[in-house]
Amino acid sequence: MLNKRCVECGRRLTWMILGINLCLFIIDLLFAVISNSRSLLANALQSCTNMTMTIIVIVSLEIAKKQPDEKFPFGYGKIEFLSSVIISVLMMTGVVFFIIFSFREMLFVGPEKPPQLIAILAAGISIVANQFAYKYGKCAGEKLESPAILANAMVNSIDVVSSIAVIVGVIGSNLGLAQFDHIISVLIACVILKITSEEIQKAFRGLMDFSLHADEKEIVCLANSITDVKDVGNIKTRLVGRRVWINMEISVPEDWALAKGLEITDKIRNAILNKKNNVSEVTIKLIPYERGLT
Repeated sequence: MLNKRCVECGRRLTWMILGINLCLFIIDLLFAVISNSRSLLANALQSCTNMTMTIIVIVSLEIAKKQPDEKFPFGYGKIEFLSSVIISVLMMTGVVFFIIFSFREMLFVGPEKPPQLIAILAAGISIVANQFAYKYGKCAGEKLESPAILANAMVNSIDVVSSIAVIVGVIGSNLGLAQFDHIISVLIACVILKITSEEIQKAFRGLMDFSLHADEKEIVCLANSITDVKDVGNIKTRLVGRRVWINMEISVPEDWALAKGLEITDKIRNAILNKKNNVSEVTIKLIPYERGLT
């Protein structure tokens, strides 16, 4: 079973991150106007985008908590993968526009008056706040095995890097390197594109019922450890949000009574549920031993 403290932390975390992003948006926007920093203004817009992403995560997690029904017999868990895709696509779209904007500034606008050094203070606050959000978001996302929370934590980690870029750009501009902040920003944006594309691939695997081979091997070992289980045959796993659904077949002697077979399936199911915290459902089909398995 999942630690109750982790579950409660996950519930509070997204609201806390929403508050952090709102505060960072206000701080970055205010300091961007005062310091005349283009990179800090972009950081403020990024915080605004993050607020939208966090709201999407909150809504998706609420939907994912719904119990299976006639319309969705496997539950609503895949909404987390869908929200992860939305977050990553929004992130990639914003980065692409940012790259275009940066190239436009470098090619057509040219050097401008360097921003005031006070912009570094806002960027420093952003680094501390986003690192805090990333650390706890990653912890909760891994413990709860939530792709939506992990995707949101990824966004905060990217914001740490972009805030560092703001500091480098501001300092470089004041040292006379007029285009330095643009060049650094474009390079970091390319890294962000790579990270978000990897997140989209992970989310699509979840949406397409990607096979969990590592989990399947462990499940087979657990089933084979039960006395009287002759063989484990066809086994399929599917990821529904943060939960795993398992369908499997086991070989048992042909002359077994039904009660004996049900006893074995209960033992296998309990062994899997006790070992694997993220398993939601285990369906086991008994196959007479003489027929074998394909």
